[in-house]
Amino acid sequence: MFTLLLIIHAILALLLILVVIIQPGQSEGGVAMMGGSATGSAFGAETGSVLTKTTAILGALFLLNSLLISVVGSKFIGQSSVVEKVVTDKKKE
Repeated sequence: MFTLLLIIHAILALLLILVVIIQPGQSEGGVAMMGGSATGSAFGAETGSVLTKTTAILGALFLLNSLLISVVGSKFIGQSSVVEKVVTDKKKE
C-alpha cells in the first residue's frame, strides 16, 4: 500500500509540473485585456480555465496523497513522531 501511494505521488508530481509548465504566461492575458488578440491555442479558447482547473485538481490530489502517505507511512513503518520520542525519553530519565 505504501509503495503504491509513493508511485501515485510521483506520477501526480510529474503531472502537476507538466500542467504548470504548459500554462501560458500572465503577460499574454494582459495583451488580451488591452484589446490585442491572443495567439492561437492548441486546446481552444478555454485553455486557461481548463489548465487552471486541472492544476487545482492535481494540487488537491497531491495534497491528499501527501496526507495519506504520512498516515499510512507512520503506521506501516511503525515509528512514532519525534515529539513522542522526546517525551518518552524524558519520562525514562
